[in-house]
Amino acid sequence: MSRVLILYGTTDGHTRKIAAALREALRDEGLHAFVTDAKYGTATVVPEDYDGVIVAASLHAGGFQKPVVRWARTHAAQLNRMPSAFLSVCLGILEKRPEVRRTLDALVERFQLSTGWRPGRIKFVAGALPYTRYNWLKRWIMRRIVAKAGGDTDTTRDFEYTDWDDLRAFARTFGRRLTTQSVRLQHEEFV
Repeated sequence: MSRVLILYGTTDGHTRKIAAALREALRDEGLHAFVTDAKYGTATVVPEDYDGVIVAASLHAGGFQKPVVRWARTHAAQLNRMPSAFLSVCLGILEKRPEVRRTLDALVERFQLSTGWRPGRIKFVAGALPYTRYNWLKRWIMRRIVAKAGGDTDTTRDFEYTDWDDLRAFARTFGRRLTTQSVRLQHEEFV
């Protein structure tokens, strides 16, 4: 049975929830899926122990979590030789303006250049606005940013924008490709 690592970085906790949903969807496909927060214990987490790797990180202030960047840089050579995917969790993907999409693409490209890892699949996933968990300054800043984009500005509640069905479909597709590849390799060993 194939083993999949889901390594994530989170600032406000939503990417942790996305990683858990990926794990459940992969398990539904019959794979062993393991979730690890990049800021804890990644020294012993190596891609070689898995058949595929999904990395999810949220975009904040023009960059991804540093532990995710360090881990991907350290393991880029192995990641480039195996099935892998990178999920960029961000609210910007909800914007329909082409210049916003170009900016998001450029930030992911910068991540790839700084790490040396070229994931087999890159997916943008809409995140969340947990206004009630922000301190007053972050709440004020986020409200101003979101207002400019025409988004939800009621700071008395939280908003979640992740398309869970799409995320599960992504996980199923990744899992099926991994399973198909594994079966093909096993068949080649016996031929």
